[in-house]
Amino acid sequence: MARGDLYSRLVVWVKVTLPLIALGLLSTLFLLSSPPDPDAALPYAEVDIEQITREQRVTEPRFAGVVEEGREIILLAEAVSADTGQIDRIRAQAIDGRVDLAMSEVMTLQAAQGDIDMAAQLASLSNGVAVETTRGYRMESETVVMALDAVRFSTPTPVHITGPGLDLTADTMEMEEVDGAPILRFTGSVRMLYQPEN
Repeated sequence: MARGDLYSRLVVWVKVTLPLIALGLLSTLFLLSSPPDPDAALPYAEVDIEQITREQRVTEPRFAGVVEEGREIILLAEAVSADTGQIDRIRAQAIDGRVDLAMSEVMTLQAAQGDIDMAAQLASLSNGVAVETTRGYRMESETVVMALDAVRFSTPTPVHITGPGLDLTADTMEMEEVDGAPILRFTGSVRMLYQPEN
């Protein structure tokens, strides 16, 4: 009987003391904690609402087209805005793109800005355009005009192409796919240095 009384007293003592200890710990946390610092609050993005509504900008848009065999032409932009006075024209900034070529080859491109004509399905990329292929070729030009509904583009400004064993410059260039094969045409002052790989 004495052992049962001891156990009962111990249970009663634990039931009383444990909640008191927990209450003491919580009150210590609240009493010793420092007041909130309004300067250390989470920062909010500084957005000019009036400028956004005035310019009618869209951020991170995606333009896509599909050509033969389900291959895609995709352009991503950081932001676009409507061209004043022309409904079908859009101005884009910080453009990244991908074009699926034949034989599972992919062409990627980057441009600082561009004008996209939705009616004509054309994109005029400018301010330094860089194009790379999975075969290791790189093309640089100030301006590239590309179609969104076919694998076709041209460079009305001088172009520089480098790649495995190749260094080529020309005044202008045109590229299009004919029967699944890319055909390139260079005009003006064309200079090519070709070193066959061993």
